[in-house]
Amino acid sequence: MKKILFLFSLIACLVACQKINEESFIGRDISSFQMDTSFKLRDFNGHSRTLEDYKEKIVVVFFGFTHCPDICPTTMLDLKKTIGLLKDKASAIQVIFITLDPSRDTEDVLKKFIPTFSASFVGLTGSESDIEKVTSQFKIFYQKVNDQSKSGYTIDHSAGLYVIDKHGKIKLHMNYGQKPEDIASDLVKLI
Repeated sequence: MKKILFLFSLIACLVACQKINEESFIGRDISSFQMDTSFKLRDFNGHSRTLEDYKEKIVVVFFGFTHCPDICPTTMLDLKKTIGLLKDKASAIQVIFITLDPSRDTEDVLKKFIPTFSASFVGLTGSESDIEKVTSQFKIFYQKVNDQSKSGYTIDHSAGLYVIDKHGKIKLHMNYGQKPEDIASDLVKLI
């Protein structure tokens, strides 16, 4: 009987240890999806950038546009707060903003917009076809919508963050409005 109790206790401990090792994330784990995360776009300094440039970093990708009245600046502010919460671990993270409006979001426009949130953030642009290719890979919905303002149009788009691990593999999707504390918690688990 003592042997049976010992075996039962041992099995219970092993199962508990296994559950401790499993990471649970606040964001949705999408690592089982087959998603092409590659890209070749230009940063706001005119340099060609690929995901390989950020190897060994956790990459947070956000698709938006600089004329966005609400979702984009709010998300960028949340990312700024997230990086602030990470303190000394922040250098392990690279935030990348990919424009959905390359005709208006030129390198010069991105160069003024992105650093207002953080000097470490990168803004990427490219041709219309470059952007269409990347948005297709990430399954991003976006479309121009007429508007009565001076700009003539706005863009409806998917809002959320994609998190890519240190090996260039997609790991998480975080919904729009996720709290900076929650984003930071998930990023720390990946560092």
